[in-house]
Amino acid sequence: MARSWRLFLFGALCLAITIAYLKPVAPPYNPSWTSPGLKSDGKTQAVVVVAALEKDDVSWIDIAYWEVWKYEVDNPKAQHAVPKNKGNEGMAYLTHIIEQYDKLAPRVIFMHAGRYQWHNDDPRYDAKNNLQNLRLNHIDEQGYVSLRCHWFQGCPVTVNLTTSPYLDPLKYNPDPDIQVFNHLYTSTLHYLFPTLPIPKEVGAACCSQFAVSAATIRKHKKDVYIKIRKWLIDTKLDDYDSGRLLEYMWHILFGKEAVHCPDADDCYCRMYGKCGLKCEEGDCGQYQYPFEIPRLKTWWWKITHLFG
Repeated sequence: MARSWRLFLFGALCLAITIAYLKPVAPPYNPSWTSPGLKSDGKTQAVVVVAALEKDDVSWIDIAYWEVWKYEVDNPKAQHAVPKNKGNEGMAYLTHIIEQYDKLAPRVIFMHAGRYQWHNDDPRYDAKNNLQNLRLNHIDEQGYVSLRCHWFQGCPVTVNLTTSPYLDPLKYNPDPDIQVFNHLYTSTLHYLFPTLPIPKEVGAACCSQFAVSAATIRKHKKDVYIKIRKWLIDTKLDDYDSGRLLEYMWHILFGKEAVHCPDADDCYCRMYGKCGLKCEEGDCGQYQYPFEIPRLKTWWWKITHLFG
């Protein structure tokens, strides 16, 4: 029996070493970069606003001097609650901006609750890696940054507004056709920002995870955010459509061009310190769409990701 256990432990050790050896080599890093998220003068450098359900555990966000505000959209009695569970993450994001407008942290990072998600721009789909490597000075320089550098999905163009008739942005439309979404986008953009010229195309990296400086947020009066949230509450559009409409408006709201697709290599370098990557058409080898999404939760996937 003792010999069997020794063989088992030896086999397990060999497997662990093999897995660690076969894992992709870490990308080259520029040693001149340091992560501000890991250093502080003792003051809050950033607030992480998390759109979550009551059941979600966000304890994985444990970076020093970063406050975490968990908005439980399905719990009216939560410490951070929303007026209505509507529009996916949009309601949580807007509620934080409205309620904290006069006392925002210098930088606000808006995220989903799950640590491992298909759209997290990391070789292991690990949002914690992104947060730990996030360069806060890049947020200050840009005002707004998507946490996603890879161009899939959303870049270079995701919405074509050249042939888009008016559809009421407050009414439900059951047709999922992409042209219908384009029409809804045009109408909603005009409804929320009537003085903004309607662009021909819109492009931005998905998926509603981004960071904004307080100064950029305050370039709009609080009433602007109240109007957007009221639209979100009143519209008959379902969560998917209303949330997706906002998904491709955040960058415009925070001062970027309608087509906002930064060069991926520059983005990875300036935002995460991953410099010297070889990139082609927005792909730098840091992200691969997981066609078998369930593997993110399998025991094998978890074992193979214990080493980083």
